[in-house]
Amino acid sequence: MPTVFVVNPVSGGGRTGRRWAEVSRRLAAAGVEHRSQITERPGHAIELAAAALAAGADTVVAVGGDGTLNEVANGFFAGDGPPPGSAMGLLPLGTGGDFRRTLGIPDDLDAAAAMLRARRLRPIDAGRIEMAGLDGKPCVRHFLNIADAGIGGEVVERVNRTSKALGGRISFQYAAMATLLTYEPRVVTVESAEGRYAGPAQNVVVANCRYFGGGMWVAPEAEPDDGRFDIVLMGDIKRLKALTSIGDLYKGKHLGNPEVRAWRTAEITVTSEQRVLVDVDGEMCGTLPATFRVLPRALGFVVP
Repeated sequence: MPTVFVVNPVSGGGRTGRRWAEVSRRLAAAGVEHRSQITERPGHAIELAAAALAAGADTVVAVGGDGTLNEVANGFFAGDGPPPGSAMGLLPLGTGGDFRRTLGIPDDLDAAAAMLRARRLRPIDAGRIEMAGLDGKPCVRHFLNIADAGIGGEVVERVNRTSKALGGRISFQYAAMATLLTYEPRVVTVESAEGRYAGPAQNVVVANCRYFGGGMWVAPEAEPDDGRFDIVLMGDIKRLKALTSIGDLYKGKHLGNPEVRAWRTAEITVTSEQRVLVDVDGEMCGTLPATFRVLPRALGFVVP
């Protein structure tokens, strides 16, 4: 069965939908035989990816940003896990392009076509979250890049209310600074085999890869195939300090802040008496309490 592209036409401020016919023609001309499935609503990419795999597709490619990537990845885990021999790919045409940075996935179309045609696979870890859904009911979500609990969810909510016309970095940077003006750290309890933290936290980052928020280098040493998350806990950082040091996140220098703690673990639980949003690959998906677990080398991903 040819490769199936799951296309989010509203990603990239609608540019993906406007460009897709021409992109599809160029992919075919480059030797990438494929079928296209166009999403129609939030969550639809999960269904389309799961259906494509059930029908025998060996490669399903997310076309869009990190939110589309997350939905397609969840399609791989909709049943008993990814079918043997199956693989996932990414054609990054959306606003968010953080996941691709860690794996070196090109955003140039010709280079991406060559990568997909060669179908070189790298087994990568996935994260599984058991949390409270936005409706308060228990839910399960998987992720490939980064999840976080705290200010990240508030930032994502703000970003998703904007047009994103200025691109990923500017959209996220503006939203982060605007949110910092009013956000108060939440009191959380964080527990893993490596230790326990209880106290105020601006954000608890659970990283499978290195970047989030439009290029913030939040977990500089994270590896997506080492069987562990990189945890970055940002404690009670005062508002002025947070605002003036936001540039440190893009350079990976935030780890030198005494209010920032970092460690590695395969499983972590985060709870709070307050309402704390959980951001999953740039999508607001639920609230605490949440337990995050690594699924080691669970998914074959197409890489250069």
